Amino acid sequence: MKTFELVKIKDCSNLIKQTPAKSDYSILIDSDTLFTKNGKVVGIYIKIKHELINEIRKATLETKYVKTYRTRRALPTQSSVFGSLPRIPLRNDYCRFSEKTKSEKLNAQRLFTFMQVLTSIYEKYLPEQYNHDLNVIKENVNNDYLLNENQPFTTANINVNHAIKYHKDTGNFRGNLSNVLILKDGILGGELVFPEYGFALEQGDCCLAVFDGQNEIHGVMPIIQTKKNPYRASIVYYTLENMKHCYPFKMEVERLQKLSTQRAKKRAENIDPRNNTQNK
Repeated sequence: MKTFELVKIKDCSNLIKQTPAKSDYSILIDSDTLFTKNGKVVGIYIKIKHELINEIRKATLETKYVKTYRTRRALPTQSSVFGSLPRIPLRNDYCRFSEKTKSEKLNAQRLFTFMQVLTSIYEKYLPEQYNHDLNVIKENVNNDYLLNENQPFTTANINVNHAIKYHKDTGNFRGNLSNVLILKDGILGGELVFPEYGFALEQGDCCLAVFDGQNEIHGVMPIIQTKKNPYRASIVYYTLENMKHCYPFKMEVERLQKLSTQRAKKRAENIDPRNNTQNK
């Protein structure tokens, strides 16, 4: 496996929300690589050669989701989320497992089983990071929402045909890494660009990238269809920091029932329930 020392060559803060371009990088990484800073491994890009990949691909192709067209000529973007989710006030105001987790149990199982492979990669190449991430989850997330006590991930997204502009990841526990598995067919482009370091990851089929998405600017090159029924699926594993506010599931249900009663009463009194300062 190759090693790539990360040395920042320029500040690209001005590129946030901009579309990546080929001029933003001069190095394309297309083989297994360990990323280091001052000699310490901080990330990895690796092709997954495991039979579970076939199961993940089935989940990607079989899951049902709503298509969204960003522009008239763009490929439709799609998303499905599996695993634990925190409260979303006035929508799903209780901690829970996503609807997909319950309605697509086989696909959920496929995605969750792959977490074992991802965990083994952490243990082998990023042992300190693995212990850090696992401890953060164990100390902050109630057991009712953990999928496995030895895996520092509670949620998985399938995002199809998302060519995301330059950004930094938000919402996950601080200090935990981003984990993106790519499955694709009939697609050109879609490289993952790190402009401040002048390189991009090819994001080939079955390739996994583990990196510090919260601190490093990154974005996805535009994607181009080369045949019928193309897809570029990014399967993202993570844990949202807001999960630390979740009560045990039974208490979450009781809390929701109480809030629903309070809100119904306020509506009857013609009071906006969103002004309820007790919704905590």
